[in-house]
Amino acid sequence: MKVKEKVFFNRHGKAVLRLRGAVFYDFMGKPRGFLIGKTVYGNDGQHRGFLVRNVLWDRKGRIVGFMFGAKVPEVKFPLVQFPPVPYKDQPEPDPPPNIVDLECPTLIPKWSIMPLENFLV
Repeated sequence: MKVKEKVFFNRHGKAVLRLRGAVFYDFMGKPRGFLIGKTVYGNDGQHRGFLVRNVLWDRKGRIVGFMFGAKVPEVKFPLVQFPPVPYKDQPEPDPPPNIVDLECPTLIPKWSIMPLENFLV
C-alpha cells in the first residue's frame, strides 16, 4: 500500500520537508522527525512545534512552513516551486519513547524567525 506524501514549503516557496505517514523526511531521504497527533518532534524526541490546518507552527505558535493550499488570515503564502524528486528514503525509524500529542498554543499569523530548513535538525 502506498503512503500518501505531504510536501512542506518554506517562506520562499521552496520544498523542504515531506511527511510520509507519521515521519518527516527531507528530499535526500533522511528521516527528520515525527508527527504525533498534531505535535511535531525531532528524531531526538525534542518538541519542535505543531501541524495545524496544513501549516507547520513553531513551539511559540509562529509559522515555519506550509503545505500547498494552506490559508491563514493575514498571511500571504508565496507561490510554490516544483519540489525536487526525492532520493530513496532511509528506513523509517522508531519514534522516541514518551512523545505525546501536546496542547497547541495560540497561533500567531506571522512568520517565525526560524527557517523551515532548521526546524527538524
